Amino acid sequence: MRQLIAILSLSLSLTVQAEDRYQVKFEPGLGSVSVEACFDGAPPRSLYRHGESWRFTEYVRGIDGLPSRAARPGHLKLSGLPEDACVEWKVNLSEALAENSHRLALKLNGAILSDADLWFWRDTERRPIRVELELPAGMSVSTPWKEQAGKQGLVFRPERTPASWSSRIAVGELSIQNIAVKGTQLRLAVVGKVSDSQLSVFRQWMLETAECVASVEGSFPQPMAQILVVAIGEQNEAVPWAHVMRGGGVAAEFFVDETRSLEEFRADWTATHELSHMLLPMVSSRDRWLSEGLASYYQNVLRGRDGRLEEAAAWQKLHAGFERGKRATNGDSLAEATRSGWGAIMRIYWSGAAMFLKADARLRMLSGGAQSLDTVLSAFQACCLDASRSWRGRELFAAFDRISRYTVFTDLYDEHVPDGEFPDLAETYAQLGLVPGTKTIELDPEAPQSKVRVEIMQGPSP
Repeated sequence: MRQLIAILSLSLSLTVQAEDRYQVKFEPGLGSVSVEACFDGAPPRSLYRHGESWRFTEYVRGIDGLPSRAARPGHLKLSGLPEDACVEWKVNLSEALAENSHRLALKLNGAILSDADLWFWRDTERRPIRVELELPAGMSVSTPWKEQAGKQGLVFRPERTPASWSSRIAVGELSIQNIAVKGTQLRLAVVGKVSDSQLSVFRQWMLETAECVASVEGSFPQPMAQILVVAIGEQNEAVPWAHVMRGGGVAAEFFVDETRSLEEFRADWTATHELSHMLLPMVSSRDRWLSEGLASYYQNVLRGRDGRLEEAAAWQKLHAGFERGKRATNGDSLAEATRSGWGAIMRIYWSGAAMFLKADARLRMLSGGAQSLDTVLSAFQACCLDASRSWRGRELFAAFDRISRYTVFTDLYDEHVPDGEFPDLAETYAQLGLVPGTKTIELDPEAPQSKVRVEIMQGPSP
C-alpha cells in the first residue's frame, strides 16, 4: 500500500512539475535572437506571435528531421508534431530595429527594447513555461517574468496569462534596480543614456509613487512588477506617454524626458495613474471606462493625500476632468463610447472616474465611514486579484458588491453604462460640499457630508 502511495505521489509530483522549456540565446551585438521550445508531452496547437514577426523571422524549423514551417502572421500552427517535440526559430532583430517603431523594437544606448512576442512565441493554452536565457557578456535583461534560481544562466517562469496580452523585454546595457515597497519588489530598468543623478531621480520618483499607491490597501497590490523607464530626450512634458501591460506578469512602461527634475516628475500625474491601474486585475477593453476611470480618480485623490496637491486643487482637477468628460458626451451610451475607440477618451476616462467618486462617497455614507473604495479594493486584493484572468465590468462590480454587502457598484453600472448622458454629480457635490465657481471649485465646510469629502482626501488611517 505504501509503495502504491509513493508511486502515486511521484506521479502527481511529475504532473505538477511538467512544463515546456524554452532556451533563448541573444547573439553578440544583439543582431538576432534564437529560441528553442521543447514541449512536455503533446505540443500546443499553435504559438502566438506579433503580427509583424514573420517579416523578420530567418527560419522556423522542427527538430529530428521534421519539415520547416512557414513563418506567417499571427498563429504558428504546430499540427503534426509528436509528443515531446522541439521547434526552433530565429528572429533578425537588426531588421526589426530598422523600422524604428516604439511598438515593435527600439535601440537606445546599447540596449534593445522590444515587444516580447516579436521573438518570444508562446502557446495559446496557458501552459507552464520555463525560460532559460543566455545573454552576451556584460549585458542585462528586464522582463515581467518571475526569476528563478538556476544552476546556469537566467531562469524565468512567466505568469500563465493569455498569449495575446502584451509585454516588453529590454536587453543590453541597462541600469536595473530593485525598489522595495511594502508588499512588493519593483524592478526598475532604465533604457537609454542617463546620468547617475538621473537614475537616482527615477528611483525616487517610482518609490514615492508606489508608496502612495500602496497606501490605498496597506501594501502594493501586485507582488512583483516590472517598471521600464525609457529615456527619449527633450519633450514638451516630463512623461509624454506611458501604459500598463499584463503579459507574463504586471508591468508599466514610461517614455520620459530625462532632462526633467525630480520636482517635475513629482508634479506629473502619469506615474500615479499608471500604477493605480495595478489596483485592479485585467479588465476587458470593452469596459475600459472602469480601469481608466479608477486610475483617473486616484491620480488626483492620491496626490491630494500625499501633499503633492492641496485639497482644493485635487478637487479642482477632478472637477475639470468631469467637465471635459461632459463636453465629450454626444448621446452615445458609455458602453457604445467605449467600443468606439480612442476618439471618446475624455468621455470614457471621466465617466468612469465620476462613477468611482459616487461609489466612494455612497459607501462611506451608507457605512458610517466603515467602508470605502479603499476598503473594497483591499478586500478584493486579498481574495481575488488573479494576474492570469480578465474581468468584464459588471462582473467586477458584482464582486465589489459582494465584498461591501451593498449594491452600490451594480446600481451605478445599471444607471450609467447604458446611459447617453454623463453621470450626474449634482447630488454628490451638494452632499460633499463641492461648489463649482466660474473658474475654481469652492469647498463648503457646512455641507451635510463635508466630513466624507475630507476623509476621501485624507485616505485610510495607518
